[in-house]
This record gives sequence, C-alpha cells and structure tokens, in this order.
Amino acid sequence: MPTHLQIAQNGATVLLMGLLIGLERQHSQKVDEPLFAGFRTFPVVALTGFLSALLARAGVPWLLPVAMAGVAAVAVTAYYVTAQGHHKGATTELVAILTFVLGALAAYDQVIPAAIFAVVTTLLLSMKAPLHQLAEKIQEEELYAILKFGIVTVIVLPLLPNRTFGPFDVLNPRLVWWMVVLISAVSMLGYVLMRFLGARQGIAVTGFLGGLASSTAVTFGLSEKARDVEAAVARYFALGIVIASTIMYFRVWFLTLVIDPPLARALGLFIMAPALMGVGVAIYLWKSKGGEGETQLKVKNPMELGQAVKFGVLFAVVLFVSRASHHYFGSAGVYIASALAGLTDVDAITVSMARLSRESVLAPATANASILLACAMNTLVKGGIAVVIGGKSLRSVIAPIFLGLFVVTLGACLVAAMAS
Repeated sequence: MPTHLQIAQNGATVLLMGLLIGLERQHSQKVDEPLFAGFRTFPVVALTGFLSALLARAGVPWLLPVAMAGVAAVAVTAYYVTAQGHHKGATTELVAILTFVLGALAAYDQVIPAAIFAVVTTLLLSMKAPLHQLAEKIQEEELYAILKFGIVTVIVLPLLPNRTFGPFDVLNPRLVWWMVVLISAVSMLGYVLMRFLGARQGIAVTGFLGGLASSTAVTFGLSEKARDVEAAVARYFALGIVIASTIMYFRVWFLTLVIDPPLARALGLFIMAPALMGVGVAIYLWKSKGGEGETQLKVKNPMELGQAVKFGVLFAVVLFVSRASHHYFGSAGVYIASALAGLTDVDAITVSMARLSRESVLAPATANASILLACAMNTLVKGGIAVVIGGKSLRSVIAPIFLGLFVVTLGACLVAAMAS
C-alpha cells in the first residue's frame, strides 16, 4: 500500500485530472443542451474511482466493481433522459466512465499513465470541430490507404521473425519489412502534409521529418510521386529530397558526437562542406516559385503498397550484394566496407567507425574518411533513385544537385583521409 503522503499526492493529481476534463465539458456545453456532468461532477467521479480502488487494495475488493457499476448506471440513466430530447450524443456520459477508470488507475500507482490519458482525452474533446471537419474530408480511397498502412504496420510487422536467414546470414525479414513500413509512412505523411499545407510546405516538412529516419526512403517515395508532375512542381519534390539528404549529414554527425565526441569535432570540419551546400540548395529551391504548379498538383493513391514492397525487395538485394562483396573482398580494408555499406544505410557504418575510433582500433582520420565515403556513396545511390524513378522533370533538377553533393562529399572524404 502507498504511504499517506503518496495517497495525498496521487489524490491531488486525480482531482486535477477531473477538474481538467470537467472544465472542458463545461466549456463545450451548448446553452440549450442538458448538462449531465461538468466542472464539479467530473472531479467527484475521478475521486470516486480513486478512493474505491484504494479501498479495494486495502481489502474490500468488491467495492471497486460496485462503484464502477454505480457510475455506469448514472451515466446510462442520464443518456436515456437526454436522448428523449434533441441531444443524442453520449460523449459526456462515456467520458464520465473513463474518468472513473483513470481515477482507479492512479490508485494502483499508475499516476503518470492516468494523467497522460486524461490530457489526451481532454485534447480530443476540445478538438471536436477540427476532427469532424477532417472526418468529412477523408475520402474512400484515403480510408483504404489508412487501413492498408495499419495492416502493414500493426499486423504484418510483429509477425515477421527478427533474425537473419540465408547465405551470409544477412537477410532479416523484419528489417526488410520495416523499410516497407518506412516507405509507406513517408508516403502517407507526404500526402497529408501536401493536402493541408500545400505542395511546397508539405513536401518540405516531409523531407525534414523523413530525413530524420531515412533519407533514402524519402528519396524513393518523393521520386515516385514526382514521376508525372510538371517541371514547376518537380522543384518542390526536389526540395524535399534535398532537405532529407541534408538532414543525413547532420544525423551522421550527431551519431558520431554521441559515441565519440572528439571524433565528431574533427568530422564536423569535413562534413560541414556538403551539409552547407545542401542547406544552400534547399534555400534556393524554397525561394524558387513554381508558378501555378502548386494549384495543379493532385496526389492520388496516398499509399502505393506495391511501390513500397518493391523498395523493400531492392533494399534486401542491395544488402545481400553488399555483404557478399564484403565477404569476398574484405581484405581491401574498411574503405570498401564503408562504400558498400553506404549503398543501403549510413547509420550502421557511422556507429561502427565511431566505436572503432573510440576503442583506438582505427585512426580518427581513417574513421572520418570511412564515414564520409559512406555518405558519398549513399548520396550517389539517392541521386540514381531520383534520376531513374523521378521522371524527366525531376531528373533535370536533381541530377546536377546530387552530382555536386557527391563530388563535395567525396572531396571531403579525401581531405579527411589525408589529415593526420
């Protein structure tokens, strides 16, 4: 059992939770709408749940279900009475039962989860109008896309084995499918942001957020969407791809900083050149006007599962080829390993090189050069993805940008290799 001080603290938190929910219900109540529970009743309901759960813990277990049934009976009766008039909603009555449960949850030393649920509940209740507007805007195709994303993420992903199979023990089904989930998430995020923020702002935010996870996935997703757009709109997709690729440099530097700060300080001098170039290009593309292209942009099929699966297969193939090449040509050293690893991902090789440098297995210059080489190869791969998949309009914009990024990153790699 909790101490008296803990009971008082938890009770105060429960009281605040009830006041918060009650205030929202009181504030949102219409003038002609009957008020079942408001600023006073909800704190009482919360405290009832809290005290009945405390007594249940103290040796009166039947009290909690009896109190729960009492609150539910009052809520059902209130709904029956109010439903005789024009008001047919049951939100307040259901929230009252939830408030009782949250109070009981706090009595079982789960105060933080209960408080989080109370705040989230209040937020959802206060966003009634925006949520209703959003529900009205969702079309049938978008609903199917959401359901497919749920199947891909919630059902399929947990069922896949999280271990390696096949030759060289490299193919991990869950890792490969995680790339499918990532592509699907980027596609959904981009669609939502483009619809509500407009083409330029939506794609830019997609590039930034997606680049924090995988700039390669962002490149693939946005390139596929840009395949059939006009040249003016292609600049927006190029903007998102450049932002994601620029975020990669900062992400690599941050990972190095976490593992080996002295190495990160040295790496910052070299990685600054391609990072600043990416920032400059992104600013230029942002300020470039696309004419009427933004108003003509219509993105259909927000989650093309087939394209995401193709990327997952491509990722698995490249991963297998990279590991096989490293197996047969591993004697050539860490640079070949970094170049091959950079074809699929830069995070893994960055962590590996930083750890080897921290343990004095590798010289700092070699570690930094290896990290930059992986970034250069990853930039080359992303440029190839955008050129091949993105269509003529995107190709004309992205090809010189990524060629420049590749050359600058490779140059930084050579300079870092020669540094002592």
